[in-house]
Amino acid sequence: MARRPPVLSRTPHVALLIETSKFYGRESLLGISTYARLHGGWSIYAVERGQNDPDPGWLANWKGDGIITRSFDLKLCRRAQKRGIPVVSLRHLVPKPEFPSFFPDQVAIANRVARHFIERGVRRFAYMTIPGDRGWEEIRRAAFVQVLQKEGMPAPAIRLLSTEAGMNWEHQEGELVTWLRQLPKPVGIMTSHDAQGLLVLDACRRAGIRVPDDVAVVSVDNDPVLCEISAPPLSSLDQNVQKIGFEAAAALDRMMRGEACAAKNYFIEPGDVVTRQSSDVLMVDDPGLAKAIRFVREAGGKGIGVNDMARVAGMSRRALEMKFVKVIGRTPLEEIQEIRYRRTRHLLLETNYTLPQIAELVGIQYHEYLVRFFKKRSGMTPGEFRRRMG
Repeated sequence: MARRPPVLSRTPHVALLIETSKFYGRESLLGISTYARLHGGWSIYAVERGQNDPDPGWLANWKGDGIITRSFDLKLCRRAQKRGIPVVSLRHLVPKPEFPSFFPDQVAIANRVARHFIERGVRRFAYMTIPGDRGWEEIRRAAFVQVLQKEGMPAPAIRLLSTEAGMNWEHQEGELVTWLRQLPKPVGIMTSHDAQGLLVLDACRRAGIRVPDDVAVVSVDNDPVLCEISAPPLSSLDQNVQKIGFEAAAALDRMMRGEACAAKNYFIEPGDVVTRQSSDVLMVDDPGLAKAIRFVREAGGKGIGVNDMARVAGMSRRALEMKFVKVIGRTPLEEIQEIRYRRTRHLLLETNYTLPQIAELVGIQYHEYLVRFFKKRSGMTPGEFRRRMG
């Protein structure tokens, strides 16, 4: 590969070969633009394009400074790399990538969706996979099966569901209705992306299946348009794609300045499940236990103890603890701590509140204790977490 002089004293010329037709691509572009704006600005090539559109022909002889790509065909990017132009990829999750490649952590995604279901009392599961060999999908699906097995849950029913443009929508929905009616219920279904979630929810509606009481659905991407157009609105995990774009841009910037960046996969921690109506349910038969769970979750853990939960449930503390472990898989105190931790994460990422303010909002008396509490669970101080994930 040819060596190019580092870009130090002029504005870098950067080609962004990223689709604007999908939410994932647009979020990636926003993350890249945030980095570029904070670090002096780039001259950027970016046009409206679909996910599998060919790269522009002029790229074959381009003498620019860097490329960030989500191209299906990487031929022109390979040629650019041979001419010494740094390339960063946001697509093609393979064991031995050609370029530094950035992706959401698929294992963390599977774990968070599985926990979302389990905490709501779901004990039967299904997974909607996609056709073709997709590295990210294979990792995510395997991780979903593994975490359920680790939690002592039954293996999920797996079904292939295409959302390609050429599909026969009515025929596919008819087959999906038949499959959904045959599933043991209640059941939690994880879909690979929001377009699948929309199809599943529509099929439930056609089949007369209650959502979320009989079928709870959680997807991945958190595209606000697709999630809100669904009936009912679709719960979906936020993959933190803007952060992926930001980190990819940071890597490219270093490469353009002459620093080395290994050609390997870099995994970025995703966000959390954004709960909407499609999974806003407690599949718990005991009404007292359901009241206690809703009580602590609605309060965000603030000012709540186990005795308060027992009072709301109308049972002794010992009885509550035994039922909690049996149904939810952790003690009431662990549930309070988990709610506080999630609330803290949310406030660190979505607000500019100080640590004393956050400590008060999550029911922790001193912010010094909040720092210790958060670091024990996440491995980072709140400040480190905010800088790394924000």
